[in-house]
Amino acid sequence: MKYIFKLLVAVLCCTFVGCDNDEWGNGDPAMEHVYYFGFENWGDKNNFNNNKVQYNVDQGSTIEIPVQFHSERIRSYDVVVYYYVSTGASDLKRGVDYQIVDDKGTVLEPGADNAFSMTFSQAKKDVKNIYVKALNVNKGSFDVLTFDPVAGEISHPDNIVNSQTKDYEVRAFTKNYKVKVNVK
Repeated sequence: MKYIFKLLVAVLCCTFVGCDNDEWGNGDPAMEHVYYFGFENWGDKNNFNNNKVQYNVDQGSTIEIPVQFHSERIRSYDVVVYYYVSTGASDLKRGVDYQIVDDKGTVLEPGADNAFSMTFSQAKKDVKNIYVKALNVNKGSFDVLTFDPVAGEISHPDNIVNSQTKDYEVRAFTKNYKVKVNVK
């Protein structure tokens, strides 16, 4: 009886050890055209759920905020993702105190839903930058987010979709989905 029990325990342990990490959808057709978008800098590597990553920008200067697009395949279509700015309780105003610009310094304007767009050609994995230029007016802070702040607190599975078309879905990370920009 003792040997049967030990054999049963050994078999059960092997079933747990035999499980491997889930690869990108692991061939699941439902995940074939699902991508992820978020900030490259996760801050404290021991605490990924802190949303405490901050960038400081001096007035008159521009900073880069790197974002990453996760994809394992090249597609025939381009993927568009969105990012947002939210001043919350701050008095800072976009266009007065800071601007969102491209890599050449050209001012970008958000779309009708107050989102800035970024395109990843052929759905290729990549890291790009969001550029924030501080103007010489007021000091304060604001957040840059990978989901619409009007939607409320980000939570899985309720509101993690960043972008969706008939061809693909892009999800925002549920951890570290925003960064703070301090205008000094």
